[in-house]
Amino acid sequence: MPLILGNRATDLRAHFGGFHGRALHDGDELMLGRSDRRLDFSGRVADWSAPNEWSHTARAHPLLRVIPGAEWEDFTPAAQTAFLREPFIVSTQADRMGARLQGPQLSRTTEREMLSEAVAPGTIQVANDGQPIVLLGDCQTIGGYPKIAHVITVDLPLAAQLRPNDEVRFEMIDGAAAGKLFRAREDDLARFQLGLQFRFS
Repeated sequence: MPLILGNRATDLRAHFGGFHGRALHDGDELMLGRSDRRLDFSGRVADWSAPNEWSHTARAHPLLRVIPGAEWEDFTPAAQTAFLREPFIVSTQADRMGARLQGPQLSRTTEREMLSEAVAPGTIQVANDGQPIVLLGDCQTIGGYPKIAHVITVDLPLAAQLRPNDEVRFEMIDGAAAGKLFRAREDDLARFQLGLQFRFS
């Protein structure tokens, strides 16, 4: 497969990259590139691995930690409570751009129209039907739905593994706690990188 924009991944919405710009089908054959001898780990399988918390992100019933979104206060107390207490189910409308959830209707105290504003991976918008949408890695850059919350950075890998029919819950934390978790994750990754260098140098 040829390199496009520096990689061989597929962008299904743009219809380019990967295998003819489409999802893989039964019977498709993929050509393997030449192996790099520097990456030959045969006979060197380690008896250790990365911490389970961030090396095994797929979970049946993930709990995503969030911080309040810009429009958190626009939602009714009942909606805020439901968002944090009730489970949501990932609908079949889920891809790398975002995952629509199904659960209790999240109502606002105002009907004011919103201007489109910047969004990012992890932003949780609430559509006109009162159902939340978790934006993921390939999300758009602006959106006009109210933002009830944002998934914290260290939990984005969990959100990225959401599949249709998964059950997901949310837990609110503050920005200081989110920052502390992020710095701890960065420290963990740095130590793990050093460990790899020592093991394979």
